[in-house]
Amino acid sequence: MRPLLLALVVLALAPPAHARERALPGSELKVDLGALSGGFTHGGGAWMDSFAAQALSGHLLLGGFTFDGGVLSLVPLQRGGAGASLTLTARVGYTGERWSLVGGPVLGLAYAARPALQVLPSLKALYRVGPVDLHAGLLDLHGLVPAHVGASWRGLGLAYVLPLGARAWASVPLSSSLSLRVEGFAFRLGNAQSALLTLGLTARPSSSSAGARP
Repeated sequence: MRPLLLALVVLALAPPAHARERALPGSELKVDLGALSGGFTHGGGAWMDSFAAQALSGHLLLGGFTFDGGVLSLVPLQRGGAGASLTLTARVGYTGERWSLVGGPVLGLAYAARPALQVLPSLKALYRVGPVDLHAGLLDLHGLVPAHVGASWRGLGLAYVLPLGARAWASVPLSSSLSLRVEGFAFRLGNAQSALLTLGLTARPSSSSAGARP
């Protein structure tokens, strides 16, 4: 009995083993500010609205289980057009050593629209090939991008937005746990078109940055 109790005490007092590296850092939080332009084209011109965009997003890993979420607020910059809106994203999934996959609903609340609430599915995937990360998403980035596929390397990324558009981003490290990020996209889908440009900060606690790309 005594050897068993001694073994339990040793295990309890032993320092925890290092968690294995995964494709995403253990936790991440992003704060972004920017501008969004969106609307519709027609034979005689275009009807466009402009918005101030404020976003908060991030993820948390518990083991490999991944919880991913975000909030986006859009405030119109002119009168007489579309009203303010709020978008909530809640996705869950799993992250391995070389891949990550999360999915869940995107809830859009537009105060002046009918119906006021819209619920859509969202999916985001990542796969690592050496130093390159391959990305894919469906209604990603707070539900704003219909579908995209792309790649990133050392904080620089470029993606093709279906059916006609592009997305690009760049991340500049400021410290071991903080980086400056610039991101934008523009696409056209039928007679609808949209473009977004944001500037923000990404925070990663030092203990969870082992799996992060610079």
